[in-house]
Order: sequence, then structure tokens, then C-alpha cells
Amino acid sequence: MGKLRFLIIALLILGITLFTSWLLSNLGETPLVKSDKTSREPDYFFEGFDATARDKLGNINYRLEAQQLEHFPYNYSMRLEKPYIEVFNKLERPWQTWAEKGTFYENRRLMTLTGKVRIHRAANNGDKAITLLTDSITMDMKRKIAKTSADVEITSGEDVLNATGMKIDLKTGHIELQSKVKGKYDLPNTK
Repeated sequence: MGKLRFLIIALLILGITLFTSWLLSNLGETPLVKSDKTSREPDYFFEGFDATARDKLGNINYRLEAQQLEHFPYNYSMRLEKPYIEVFNKLERPWQTWAEKGTFYENRRLMTLTGKVRIHRAANNGDKAITLLTDSITMDMKRKIAKTSADVEITSGEDVLNATGMKIDLKTGHIELQSKVKGKYDLPNTK
């Protein structure tokens, strides 16, 4: 009787071990909740979204807020309503950006902003504040570069520049205007 009892317990433990091993190996293959990557519907959304992206050392790269965020799994994008972005640098004040709408592509770290886009950097170390207005812009959040082919107006104090197309390096503040550049520049008073 003792050998039979021992054999039953051993078989039961072996059965539990084999079942657990099979369950663990198959658990990673089939997700518990299936997502339909062909659907054009969002799989989740947030109201009052706020997130901070940091580098490997823990320094803040950028901060993103939106009144509403919808995530779309078919192309790994997020649709943003009333986005606000702050892009940080070590030596400069952050660049602040507002827009009516935005789309953020997670896998490429690209953000496309549309509708009354305004980019602003406060005065810093003797430099004047600068504000850029355009209808649409694409921001490479990894490289901290913003580009547009649309019309842009740049103001800094009393100075105003208008152009079609622009590239701005948000790390250095270097602005490159593409075409149809015209402007008004007030020379500093040297008296």
C-alpha cells in the first residue's frame, strides 16, 4: 500500500510539473487579450494626458501634455487634442509648443502638429524671446529638430521674419529659413 501511495503522489507531481511547463511555454505565444492590428479604432485613450521622457541619465528630454490622447495599434500612433510640448536643453530655456492637433508616431519618435502651431522660447542670457507661428510642423523628438514646408512667422522683440519653409535645431536654436524670406529688423540703438 505504501509503494502504491508513493507512486500516485509521484505521478501527480510529475503531471503538475508537465502541465505547468506546458502552460509557461505557451503563455508567451498567445496574448491573453488579442489586439486587432488591422482595426482603425483606438485601443485605449486618456483624458488629461501628461508624460515626461528622460534620457539614460535621468535628464528630462521633453514633456508632453494633451487634453486627449488616443492610441492606434495598427500604425503605433497616438492622436493628440490640444498638445503642449516642452523640449529641454542643458544650457537653454525649454522650447514650448502649442497646437490644435497632433499625431505622435512611437516607433520613429516623430510628432506632426497642425492648427495654429506656436513655438516659443523665453529670453535667455541676453537673447530676446523668440516665437514661431505656422500651420503645421514635424518634430523629431529624438534629434530635437523641427521642420515645416508651410509659411512661418518668427518674432523676436520688434524683429519680424516671414518665410516659407523652416528647419530649427531645438538643441542649438539655429533656424534655417527655406524660401520667400522677408522681414523687418530693428538695429540696436548704439548711442
